Amino acid sequence: MRLLSAVLFAAALNAGEPNHIVRVVSVTQADLTRGPKLFEETMARLESATLFRPDIAVLPELAIGGPNPDTERLAAWAKRNSSYLIYGITTQREGKSYNSAVLLDRKGNAVGRYDKMHPTENELKAGTMPGEADQPVFETDFGIIGIQICFDVNWWNSWNRLKQKGAKIVFFPSAYPAARQIAALALANQFFVVTSAQSRSSNIYGIVGDTIATTGRYQPYAAAALPIGRRLFEVDFNHPKARAIMQKYGPKVEVVWHHDDDWFTLASLAPDLTVDELIAEYGLTPLDEYRVRAKKAVDQARQR
Repeated sequence: MRLLSAVLFAAALNAGEPNHIVRVVSVTQADLTRGPKLFEETMARLESATLFRPDIAVLPELAIGGPNPDTERLAAWAKRNSSYLIYGITTQREGKSYNSAVLLDRKGNAVGRYDKMHPTENELKAGTMPGEADQPVFETDFGIIGIQICFDVNWWNSWNRLKQKGAKIVFFPSAYPAARQIAALALANQFFVVTSAQSRSSNIYGIVGDTIATTGRYQPYAAAALPIGRRLFEVDFNHPKARAIMQKYGPKVEVVWHHDDDWFTLASLAPDLTVDELIAEYGLTPLDEYRVRAKKAVDQARQR
C-alpha cells in the first residue's frame, strides 16, 4: 500500500488485473451525541457492520475527535476483520493542525492520510491548516481509491483530478451528506462515491449517480458490493454488442439499461473476466471515448 506515482497510475490502469468486487461499508453518526459516548457508540455501529464482511469501511469526518482518540481499537478492528478502514481525526504535525482522514490496511497499519484541502473559514480561524494543493490517491489490493472531506465537495476540479489519477472509488467523510453534489460528482467522473456523515444519511453512489445503499432508521450503516470495473456506454453503436455479451456470458456480466438517457453500464461479476477484456473482444466504445471521437468529427466538419 502506498501513494501512487504517475508511472504507477498508468501501470495500474493497463495491467489487466483481475476483476474486483469490493464490499463497502459506510457508518453514520446520525442521532448520536457528540460527547464522551460518541466513540463507543460509533464503534458499536462499526461492529454491527461486520456482518457484511467488508473489504473497506469508512467513518465520518472527525469521527473520533476528542483529547484521547482510541486509534488502537480501530486498528484492532481492521486487523480482526481483515478490512481497510478510513476514519476522520484531527492530526498534528510540526505544530500545525489538520482535519485528516487516515487509511488503515487489512492488518491495521496506518498506510495513508488525506488532509482536507479546503477547510471552512471557521476551521481556518480555529487554526486548521489546508492540505496539499494536489491530493493523493491510494493503492489498495482491489484498486486505486481517493478521499475528499466535507467542504471539499465544492471544488469539482479536485474530484476530476482523482479520476485522472485512476480512482475507482472516492470516500467522503463529512459532517453532512451533500447528496445532490455527490450524486452529480459520481456521474461527472463515473466513479463510485461512498459518503459517511456525522448527521443524516451516509450513502453509496454508483457511477451514474444512482443511490445504491443508504443508512436510515433500520440500519446505521450502508453496505454494497461494488464491481469497480463497471463502465458507462452510449447505446449508439454499442447496444447490439451489449446484447451479444449478455447472450454469451449470462450471469458473469451485469448490464443495466438507463433507457431515458440512451446509456447502459456494463460490469463483470466474475473474477476471471474484466470489462476491459469485454471492450476489446466486442469493440465497445466507452462513453468518454465516444465523446472524444464525436468532438473530433465535429471539429473536422467545421474545417471543411
